[in-house]
Amino acid sequence: MTKQRSNIIWEFLRKAVHLSGLVIIVLYTWLINFFSEQVAILVLTGILLLFLEIEYLRLVHGAKIRKITNVLDPLIREHEKDQLLGSVYFIISCIICFAAFDYWIAVLAMFMTVFGDLFSALLGKCCGKIKLYKNKTMIGTGSGLLANLAVALLILPEFLIIAVPMAVIATFVELITSKLDDNLTVPLFAGFAGQLLVWYFDVLLPPLDFSILGFF
Repeated sequence: MTKQRSNIIWEFLRKAVHLSGLVIIVLYTWLINFFSEQVAILVLTGILLLFLEIEYLRLVHGAKIRKITNVLDPLIREHEKDQLLGSVYFIISCIICFAAFDYWIAVLAMFMTVFGDLFSALLGKCCGKIKLYKNKTMIGTGSGLLANLAVALLILPEFLIIAVPMAVIATFVELITSKLDDNLTVPLFAGFAGQLLVWYFDVLLPPLDFSILGFF
């Protein structure tokens, strides 16, 4: 197995785990339908506290729970071995986005974070040759932008004046983020911009009605 192919498989496995973050969005949606936004935020905060406790054990007492951390090691980037994992930042972003932004803006920002990063990383590793900024490639960034635009078309097709700028901002922030975690910066910047545009254009976003999905 070539090194490039090995890196692509490793990245695919990481992103497969990354997709599990969508469960947080589904859980929040279920909770606000059956209970309230306050209860939903409280539950997400409880999940965050659980993840923080797990991270504390991994970072401070890793040697004592080596059998557990050995399972995670193959999916952890080198710089994450002594820092919080991206999943923790993703949950923090979910809490802030759902607390500060309209529901659809928050959902769109989180979906762009997941799928934009997914396609950017996979296609960037597989096909990216021309460097655009640091280790980010032109193919990867372009793929991320297309993924973000596709998400915008699917979630808010009638509000592209809001969704398209969010896609561009999400892509740009993902491109330039290096020291910070893009699971935190991308949704917050994209969501903040989207919320400002909602207020500026006085847009009335769709009401929350999930009955047609048959899930709630």
